[in-house]
Amino acid sequence: MSVLSIYGGDVTAGSIDGDLITTERKIALKGTRGNPVTKTYALRAISTSKPACVVKITLDGPQKEWFAISLDGARWGQRIDIPYIKDENVLFFIRCNIPEDADYGDNTANFLNIDYFGGV
Repeated sequence: MSVLSIYGGDVTAGSIDGDLITTERKIALKGTRGNPVTKTYALRAISTSKPACVVKITLDGPQKEWFAISLDGARWGQRIDIPYIKDENVLFFIRCNIPEDADYGDNTANFLNIDYFGGV
């Protein structure tokens, strides 16, 4: 079975670097008001598992429009699709732009969801 992991910190496409953030399929998104931020992350299947196939990453939550995701850092949206991830980094980007006047007491209700099938 595939185990897909998310890495942060210093990540390089095609490498195996970065700090493990989670192996969960759902993570909470956080940000600060009035301070737009873009962060780079990596997805990779752990080396002892099979590749992950048909990977779909989506945003969910009551303020999901405050967040956007991208594979190239240029085209942004609420969903990205990756056909195949093996045991090397595939980079993706999360942009957070919470309006200065936003009432975001419920900001931890916004999530990044990752769905995928195990490889063969």
